[in-house]
Amino acid sequence: MSILSVPSLPAAAATMVTSLQSRLATVMIVSAPLARRAWSLPSTYARIRTEGKTSKSYNHTHFRRRAVTSSRQVSCRIGTQRRCVSKMRIVVVDHVHLEEEHIQQLRAIGECQIFHDPPASDQDLKRRIQGAEIVIVGWSHLTKEIIDSAADLKMISIWATTCHYADLDAARRRGIVVSHVPGYATEAVAEYVFGLLLASVRRLMPADKHVREGKFDWRPFAGRELAGKTLGIIGTGAIGCRVAEIAKAFKMRILGFDIAPDAKRAQEIGIEYVTLQTLLRESDVVSVHVTLTSTTERLIGRKEIAIMKNGAVVINTSQGKVIDEKALVDALRSRKLSCAGLDVFEEEPMAQDNPLFDLDNAVLSPHVGFHTAEAVKRCTDICIDNVRKFMEGHPQNVC
Repeated sequence: MSILSVPSLPAAAATMVTSLQSRLATVMIVSAPLARRAWSLPSTYARIRTEGKTSKSYNHTHFRRRAVTSSRQVSCRIGTQRRCVSKMRIVVVDHVHLEEEHIQQLRAIGECQIFHDPPASDQDLKRRIQGAEIVIVGWSHLTKEIIDSAADLKMISIWATTCHYADLDAARRRGIVVSHVPGYATEAVAEYVFGLLLASVRRLMPADKHVREGKFDWRPFAGRELAGKTLGIIGTGAIGCRVAEIAKAFKMRILGFDIAPDAKRAQEIGIEYVTLQTLLRESDVVSVHVTLTSTTERLIGRKEIAIMKNGAVVINTSQGKVIDEKALVDALRSRKLSCAGLDVFEEEPMAQDNPLFDLDNAVLSPHVGFHTAEAVKRCTDICIDNVRKFMEGHPQNVC
């Protein structure tokens, strides 16, 4: 396919260009479906439209041609430091929340491909990220094998607070920047903790089922009040502290455990820091708010459950693997634990034969604690801003 030639500049235009040698000019090469010729010279910008996979950029200061082998839009900044930066290829690999404004923002900063469903397999995920320079991921796990399959990958923007969706060691070895979205769902998750807690201790799910079956007997559904009970919070970051604040409205006593306690914040809220063993031993309700690391994986196992009060309640809105799920099931079956409210699981989606499905004292939800209209928009706003800042050379929220 031939390249369109650029007509000779009129003398007046040439004079104008010469007078602008010390100023910045920008040439934009835009692929067009039909070859056509256009030329304009507003104050410091020129635009050339060409067709084909190989096009030419023109440095008007010196009237030199430089070949650009790309069908993508290319921005060339001309001045004392001349550089051409191609729009990067951005792939949204799974079902993150995207409003129309978000799609337009992504298209404005890169060549964007969006997948609205989770990949069917690791091979499908590899196919999706082939040629990608920036990946936005919400739910898929980018293992070392998958990261290594993407030769052009430069940045992973995780649509979540946790960083465990990407193998950080594999990314660092490749020099790939990994970012996340901290703090976007503090209110959403903290409020949801009490939704799960109240549904559990007031037996809301069995009561709902009872009424739908045409029955109306109040006697099987005795619950427990929260006032005067002890809430143990494992992990007193932003969400844990907000849970403590809400618990105060229920007149609960608050115990906290954290490897990096914030004594000043605890005093303001009314959290009493204790050891993990003391927290488990004295709490009527244990709510977990830690990130998943090699240290926190199975933080709550059989030994820890054995320490807990008989009839205690467990709420988990953090990460499923923080609790030994089999030990939890056994404790719920034996009524060592009276009930549990779980929004996260060791395996997501859950296997169809997961024994939690058979328990009437477990309230289950599909990892939706974060999911409010306000929170998901905030998450996507920050996620895209992470991409933008990376492209500007100032990465933020790096894992």
